Amino acid sequence: MTDWGGGRINVFTGDGQVAGTLTERGQEPGRFSNPTGIKIGPDGNLWVVDRGNNRVQKFTPSGELLGHWGQRGDEPGQFETPTSINFDPNGNFFVSEFQGHRIQAFTPDGQLIGELSPRSFQGPHGLAFDSTGALYVTDTGHNAIRKLSPFNDCDTS
Repeated sequence: MTDWGGGRINVFTGDGQVAGTLTERGQEPGRFSNPTGIKIGPDGNLWVVDRGNNRVQKFTPSGELLGHWGQRGDEPGQFETPTSINFDPNGNFFVSEFQGHRIQAFTPDGQLIGELSPRSFQGPHGLAFDSTGALYVTDTGHNAIRKLSPFNDCDTS
């Protein structure tokens, strides 16, 4: 579970007891500043959206840092307040950006695929895929949930 204010990930046992903490607050790779989105990827690793540091970080189940992507900015591959992460059926990961007003898509190894419906969102947050591969996005500024076909709505320019 993310501890947004504490800048860490809390790990719990099956019966809800705190089993430990993954990393601490900080700007260095492997540390967090306001983690928000968290997901176990199809690779079995833990992926965390590090909102305060404008990046995504990937960890083994035991907490070893495997990689990190992004920095603050509005260029493709950079992030402006990332909030959520999710994976399509092919293992590609998608990141919503609350202040960037976009969704970016990446290959499983972190290569940018492109932006989905660039600049048409206002504060996108939650991301979910259905069994057909359609992506649902919580578009908070428009008070809507939007359904996209990721690669039909993707700008790769």
